[in-house]
Amino acid sequence: MQSVGASKFYPRVLLAVAICAVSSCLLVSGCQQFLSGPEVNNQKKTSRTIYALGHLRPATGVIDIRATPGDRLKSLADGVEQNNLIPADGILGTLDSYDMGRKQLLALEQKKQLASQKYQHQKQLAAAQLAQANATKAQMLAKQQEVLLKERKLVVLEAAMELEKLEYEKLERLRVEDPDLVTLHQLAKQKNKLDMANQDFEIANQSCETTRIAADLAVDAATESYKVAHLTHEQVSKSFSQQLETRLIDQEIEVAKEALKRSMLLAPKYSPHALEKLLAVEIQDSPEASGVVSTEDHISEPEVGQHANASSQYTVLKIAAADGEIVTQSPIMQLGDLRTMICIAEVYEADRKELFEGQKAIIRSPAFSGYFADGDLKNLNSNDRWGGIHGKIDKIGRMIAPPGLTSRNPLAPADRSVVEVRIEIDSEANEKAIQEIREEFRKQNKQIETTWSEDANSHAAENVGLQVTVEFCSKEATNNVAAETGSREITESSEYGPTT
Repeated sequence: MQSVGASKFYPRVLLAVAICAVSSCLLVSGCQQFLSGPEVNNQKKTSRTIYALGHLRPATGVIDIRATPGDRLKSLADGVEQNNLIPADGILGTLDSYDMGRKQLLALEQKKQLASQKYQHQKQLAAAQLAQANATKAQMLAKQQEVLLKERKLVVLEAAMELEKLEYEKLERLRVEDPDLVTLHQLAKQKNKLDMANQDFEIANQSCETTRIAADLAVDAATESYKVAHLTHEQVSKSFSQQLETRLIDQEIEVAKEALKRSMLLAPKYSPHALEKLLAVEIQDSPEASGVVSTEDHISEPEVGQHANASSQYTVLKIAAADGEIVTQSPIMQLGDLRTMICIAEVYEADRKELFEGQKAIIRSPAFSGYFADGDLKNLNSNDRWGGIHGKIDKIGRMIAPPGLTSRNPLAPADRSVVEVRIEIDSEANEKAIQEIREEFRKQNKQIETTWSEDANSHAAENVGLQVTVEFCSKEATNNVAAETGSREITESSEYGPTT
């Protein structure tokens, strides 16, 4: 019984002692905080160095060249090889669908030409019919004028007949008055003249009447034919159906050209004039397009040079497909403009408030070599950490998202969100760091390898996509660098005296 009571008593004592100890600690810490509070508040807070993962990439990003899945890569253009600049025209290769697309384009060009020839034939036929109708109308008008002349001649014949009649009546009257004055022969002769004049008049009168009616009908018919031919010519000249057909064919040609472009691997900046020239040359040289008129435009040299310079800025970073392979959803090749390299760092969201634009940063990786190798260069007897590519924060992102880079540290937390920070390479800071390394080598009487590159951007361009560690310097270090740079600029400017 006594042992059981003791066993219940000791835990209670221990619990009471623990509570007293905790209360004493809280009281002492509270007093110390109260006594040293002003001193702590008066201490100057210093920012810390922040580390983050990042990767190197071109400033314009890595560009994926893709094609329609299911197609087959026919061939790459000459000179398209890994680590080479792309061709000046920006045409990287063709797919198997290119041949079919070219045949379709050629067929549409021939269709357009046949439609144009048909339209020209119809137009020429309408013009010929109009000219023929005009000539027929003129001919009928001429015949109508002939009828008018015959009618005038008929009047003359009628007048002659009347004269012969009067002469006959006169001779007949004289014969009655004096038979010896007018003989029977004279009277018969005059009678014959009268009959001939009467016969000529009757024949001319009958012929003129028939001819006049026919001429009037012919003129009316020729006039109507001319109107019809003129209307047909105007309709052919202003053929909306022909214009609509031509417009539809032109649209089909544009669609075929776009399909043909999709069967070619094109750089982001390609020369459209070079592409049109290539299409025109293909159409002109093809045996299937005999008679097809090429619409190739003259290309000025400055324009070609402008597109060539824009296209040749890209470097082939990777080729993932070979000739004859089936195209998948993966990119066929990857391009990049390596003239300007940057680093995209993934900073934990809690550290974002410690960063600001223009802040100094050092990009480090074991893959760097030469002046930019991480750590102690060539076993220099120095406690300083040399190497790395120097940069500064260009932009701080606002989108919080899960990290895209996987940390190589298995103990690193995986449930944190990050923000992307864009770091541009600071050429001036890298030059200064290289000078300091050279000075340190000189002090320790060590030789610098002549193969070491001094261009930080070129060194970064050799490691596109490399996962690196980014060291964001504290605000104090950044301010000290800025102060040193400002004082150096003032010193250099003072050497030249005051400016006027």
